[in-house]
Amino acid sequence: MPNLASPFVAAVAVASLLLTTDRSCAQQHAPATGSVTIAEKTPTQATFSLRWPNSWRNQRNHDGAWIVLRGADPTRGPLRLAAEGHGAIGKTPAIVTPSQDGLGVFVAPAADHRGDVEWQVTLQLAEPAPSAIEAWAVGMVLVPAGAFELGDDDARALRFGAFHRVGSEGKQPLVFPVADEAELTVAATPGALWYARDPAGYQGDQSGPIPAAWPKGTRAFWIMKHELTQGEYARFVDAMPTAWRERRIAIPNRGEEAATFSLDRDGARIVATAPNRPCNFVSWDDTCAFADWMALRPMTEFEFEKAARGPQRPVAGDYPWGTADAKALARQVTRTRDLAMATIADEAELTETTRAKLGASHYWVMDLAGSLWERVVSAGHPAGRAFLGSHGDGVLSTTGGHTNADWPSMDAKGAMAAGVGFRGGAEYFATASEDDPTNPQSRTAVRTYAGWGGAHRTKTYSARAVRSVDAP
Repeated sequence: MPNLASPFVAAVAVASLLLTTDRSCAQQHAPATGSVTIAEKTPTQATFSLRWPNSWRNQRNHDGAWIVLRGADPTRGPLRLAAEGHGAIGKTPAIVTPSQDGLGVFVAPAADHRGDVEWQVTLQLAEPAPSAIEAWAVGMVLVPAGAFELGDDDARALRFGAFHRVGSEGKQPLVFPVADEAELTVAATPGALWYARDPAGYQGDQSGPIPAAWPKGTRAFWIMKHELTQGEYARFVDAMPTAWRERRIAIPNRGEEAATFSLDRDGARIVATAPNRPCNFVSWDDTCAFADWMALRPMTEFEFEKAARGPQRPVAGDYPWGTADAKALARQVTRTRDLAMATIADEAELTETTRAKLGASHYWVMDLAGSLWERVVSAGHPAGRAFLGSHGDGVLSTTGGHTNADWPSMDAKGAMAAGVGFRGGAEYFATASEDDPTNPQSRTAVRTYAGWGGAHRTKTYSARAVRSVDAP
């Protein structure tokens, strides 16, 4: 490592906002041209149609879409939504939940369901709509509130920085229970949270405490179902002023690795020729800019483990799909960085018995191990521990970057971001090494680079954002 589908743009016209357009897509959430209709007699109502495949709601959790409405001016934030008056009509009952900050809504199945969903959605604006509106949506998965366990008591995972609870004298380390959001002591004393640290400090500084305000995963949050796609990122960059674009995209020189990045300039447009491919070559600040634009936020490494494993007790050496091996995993990275076994039809087969085949987490979040690295806010650096979990407000800086003061930021050289770490591993098409168990997938608890703040763009770094569920 140190050396080494779906905001969807819309315009005022007939209503049609899609979370997918092509059932042969490599990913479920491909960007699509859609539209928003503003009623002439009710200029504070926006209406559009919304659909996506393979939705679900069961006793464990459900998926949904996070939607923000934006005007044509990219320097302004999302249109403010009213606290009530929203609805969705379709064959499947839906629930539309506005955020308390009024920046967006979640639309999700309201009753047990498995399969495609389609609704006519009406959102009530807090003020009259501008002359043009774009609707942006991203597919999400709800991670419910509740306690969980961090780490792994597998000796190999402990060697590579897995969190654990220090045992009493002579006793083996144990997994660490996270019961609430209270401050946590980090110390090599019995009962405290601890982790191994290599000489370079890539696992973290072994310091603390981890403050109460730092999101630990016991409160409910939403997480992007898939990694950011190249189509999603192209649409985001394309919406920016020209000066901002140059900061948010760097098209690599052509070659085998560079060919995995399909974004390019088509006249005045930024386009992706492989829109459904997971997006690589994004920096930490690129990730944060996208999260801010969508009124989302980065996730912490505790939240990564909660999304991967849920409340289940860790299986020694487990991956996010719940087993300690990857022999059944059919969802593999190709040389182009596309994912095999990642079509809509493939994901329709996802059940509890096929999770290990499709690489889905306990909550059916896709590709938390393998594919591309997941950048997280690290517990192993003061700048990471200063993270408060604030959401983006959709208003970027004058240079097109995020504006949240508590989020880790890149240094002046654009190489490092103190407080950032990496989880989940990535495919390097090289022989796996016992000294670096992160290729082609990393086990859930392994923290080989969880305190290393690499912020630059490269072939194996991607992005995924989350949003906290508003407190009641």
